[in-house]
Amino acid sequence: MARPATLEVTLIGLLLAGCTGSFGQAGVSPPSTGDGVQTVSDAADALDTHRSSGSESAKSAIGVTDALGSFVRDISDAERTFGGSTPASKAIHSKPTAGFEKILQRSVAGGVGVKALQTLTQLVTAGNKRVISGSEIVMQPTFGSVTDFCQSSAGYGSSGIPSLDVTFGWQSGAFFGGARATDGHGFATWSANATGEIGEAAIGALSIRQSAGGSSCPMNAPAFTLEGSGARNAFSIPIMLTFHRGTLSNLSVANAAFSNGERLDVTAATNFQGIEVNGLVRNGRIRVATFRTNAGGDGALSITSTGAQYIIADWIVVGT
Repeated sequence: MARPATLEVTLIGLLLAGCTGSFGQAGVSPPSTGDGVQTVSDAADALDTHRSSGSESAKSAIGVTDALGSFVRDISDAERTFGGSTPASKAIHSKPTAGFEKILQRSVAGGVGVKALQTLTQLVTAGNKRVISGSEIVMQPTFGSVTDFCQSSAGYGSSGIPSLDVTFGWQSGAFFGGARATDGHGFATWSANATGEIGEAAIGALSIRQSAGGSSCPMNAPAFTLEGSGARNAFSIPIMLTFHRGTLSNLSVANAAFSNGERLDVTAATNFQGIEVNGLVRNGRIRVATFRTNAGGDGALSITSTGAQYIIADWIVVGT
């Protein structure tokens, strides 16, 4: 399939800035020695173990949450653009409560019934915490009420999580098999199996690179790749999202799997403000974390073992 011609490109300069933060761990009771006497060394070892375990749980949960969020934010943007609820030039929008998003580059392309949306964006949240991402979504010609699509994405938090001394990124996509179905009453349901990897690195070590892939469906290679990551956690997320006139109305994930052993389940429930999205991260029978967001992806991630909470903005964990 020929690459579609670019119809519109908007460029805005990119400014990067770091941030600092703090994170408090819950205390534990020091253990006893065999003769019933507690020692400073015993207490220090126990506290270090607790902190290490809590930190690893946080890293695990943040990676899982970002894996889900990176896909949901791309599909939400595509629905606003292709669904016609918002003009393409306005599809990236401001969020007064969480911050604002700058379009660094955006192109909407088409040809022979194919539509492609490619973006390179910077999300700036309260506290000057930033997320850089690149994505591409390719929509095939519509047959009846169903449109097949492919998606590719890579991104990272440039500010990282200082309390954990690490930053997280992703490289993922629904490279084939995605579908968008409409019902003629303002509802659109997107379904896909999103696969990819979550990466971890020292703060400042990650970057994204645009590749030669993308611009076709199925995609023969990712449109963007994550650079500089050491540890990687592969995943597969079967997901379904429903929108009503451009606003998320339902989201479900059942037993998404990660190579490090995590599992993810997500449901949505209606409340007086719209919908509330609830996620559970587990590893075997261990409840690692839970998260809760609104329809726009703003909320909090809570670590079960420590009670620590992290801020989620536009579906990505951005800090404490």
